[in-house]
Amino acid sequence: MPMSQQGTRNGRRKPGEKDFTKRRTVDEGLALSDAAHAAVWRLYCEVFEFWPSCRVKKCRRHRRCLGAPAPCLMRGLSSVPETERRAAAAAVIAGGQRRMAPATHMEWRLRREPLPLVMAWRK
Repeated sequence: MPMSQQGTRNGRRKPGEKDFTKRRTVDEGLALSDAAHAAVWRLYCEVFEFWPSCRVKKCRRHRRCLGAPAPCLMRGLSSVPETERRAAAAAVIAGGQRRMAPATHMEWRLRREPLPLVMAWRK
């Protein structure tokens, strides 16, 4: 039996079953990367605790970043000293205060990148 038909009945796949041997399209890859960058930006916002001064009421109410993290991070990053940035990088790798596990491998890799490279993404 060929490898592509293992685990299937009569050569058919179950509804919703994914074929992991195919590559993703460029748009899917960009969407995955955008989501990973947004998650890492949100972690940095939570570690730096920008939520008390955030313009989004939902962020202040829940005491974490729930709005658009990129503008918030750009606005508050200038007031953060370099020593706190290095400490925040270690906290982001650990998943922030809530110890969130990375959702994808791309997010796992991105957490380990330096902050200027993370901020240089296209959003």
